[in-house]
Amino acid sequence: MVDEIHLDSIDSTNTYAKQHSSSFAPDRITCITAEEQTAGRGRFQRKWVSPRGVNLYATFYFRLPANTLHLISMGQVMTYSFASLLLQAGLHPKIKWPNDVQFEGKKISGILCETSFTRDFVELFLGIGVNVNLEEKIAKQIDQPATSLLIETGRIWDKWALLKALQKQFAANLEKFEKEGFTPFHSAFENLLAYKGQTVRCFDGKKEWVGICHSLTNDGQLNLYLPDKTICTMLSGELSPGRS
Repeated sequence: MVDEIHLDSIDSTNTYAKQHSSSFAPDRITCITAEEQTAGRGRFQRKWVSPRGVNLYATFYFRLPANTLHLISMGQVMTYSFASLLLQAGLHPKIKWPNDVQFEGKKISGILCETSFTRDFVELFLGIGVNVNLEEKIAKQIDQPATSLLIETGRIWDKWALLKALQKQFAANLEKFEKEGFTPFHSAFENLLAYKGQTVRCFDGKKEWVGICHSLTNDGQLNLYLPDKTICTMLSGELSPGRS
């Protein structure tokens, strides 16, 4: 179900996937991993700190029909797939909408979803970075609160075993998504929302909105309850704790 390509060092696994996607099997998932990224990036072109050997850097490439339901939420399916693995391990993550996994407000994983459309199908490039065995002294040097599985549990993790589990979980969730869209994941994802019921700020690329993190739509968009008592539905954006 999943073809694997492992690289020693690369600028970005997403960039590599986009450059080589024509050589990948069109009816399978291709998973590209690297020991280190020299130009790892997250959403809004932010740098993703990618030290050698300790973390998981991967891009999942696959194709879906262009008319697939709820395509905008594909990244959130990957986010939920990883969060569910942590739940199975007895941990208690939260999801900062749309695509970050956190512990107590500290980021442990981020997903970057990029797409390329043709008339008949869409190519998806789902990049995921997971802080696996990142030490606390390095985490403190990152420009936002960050943590790792090592920091949270006090033990070294096998990142390749974690990747295998993620591949299996995501493949199963992708099969479900192809049939039903985001709807089967809606309730479980919403139950993991960070800041739910709290005042947040959401920057949509042009404007900053301030409101209460209220709920998700069935296709994974965020409902903000605004001070004028209306609901604003956010297609995408950068969420952060807001002013009360």
